[in-house]
Amino acid sequence: MSAAVFDSVPLSAAAHLHVARDMRRLGAVRSFVPKLGGFNLLPHRQRKARLGRRRCLLTWAAAALTGCAAVGALAGYQAFDKARLDAQRESNEQALAQLAAPLAAHANLLRARDRQRDEAARAKRLAEPLTYLRDLLDALSFEPGDGVLLQQLRQREHETELVATSRAHLDSAQWLKRLGAIHGVTGAEMSESHHAPPKANSAAGSAGAIEFGARLHWAGATKNPATKAALAASPKAGVDHTGGLK
Repeated sequence: MSAAVFDSVPLSAAAHLHVARDMRRLGAVRSFVPKLGGFNLLPHRQRKARLGRRRCLLTWAAAALTGCAAVGALAGYQAFDKARLDAQRESNEQALAQLAAPLAAHANLLRARDRQRDEAARAKRLAEPLTYLRDLLDALSFEPGDGVLLQQLRQREHETELVATSRAHLDSAQWLKRLGAIHGVTGAEMSESHHAPPKANSAAGSAGAIEFGARLHWAGATKNPATKAALAASPKAGVDHTGGLK
C-alpha cells in the first residue's frame, strides 16, 4: 500500500508538469494568432471602387473640358462670321453709295422716257380731230357740190356734224355718200331734213331748198368713250365753221 502511494506521487507531479507545459504552449500559440476584428478579406474591391470613382471624375472633367472647348469654338466661329458679314455689308453699302448717282440718273431718264411717251400719245390723240378736219376740208375743197351749200360745220373728237342746204334730196344723198368715202370715215348718216327758211333759200339761190343735217363718224370713235364724253361736254371741244363752202 505504501508502494502504491509512493508511485502515485511522481505520477501526479509528472501530470502537473505535462499540463503546465501544454498550457504554456497554448498561450504561445494564442499570442501568435492575429486579431480578426476589422481585417479586410477582399482588399481588391476597395481598390476597384477607388479606381472607378477616379475614372468617373476624369470622364466628367474631360466632358466638361470638351463642352467648354466646343462652346468656345462655336462662339469664335460666330464672331468671325459676324465680322465677315459686317465687312461685306460695309463693302456693299459703299458700292451702292457709289452707284446712287448713276441709279438716280437712270431712274430720271426712265421717268422722262415714260413721260415723253405719254405726251406723244396724248398729242396724237388730241391731234386726231384736227387731222380729220383737215382731210374733210381737203375733200370739200375738191367737191363740186352739185347744188349743195354747206352752212355749218362742227368738228368733235371722232365726229363731224354738218348742216347744209340742197335743191333736192337726191343731191344731198349723193353729196353725203361722197363724203362717206373719205379716208378715215367709218359712217355717214343724215340726222334731219326739212325745208329751208327764206333766208337759207336766198343764200342757196333757189326757192324750196332743203336744209339737212349730217354726221360723219371717224375711225377710233370707240377707243376712248370717257375722253370722247369729256371733250364733247367741253365748250372748246368742237370746231365750228359757218359759211357757204361747197
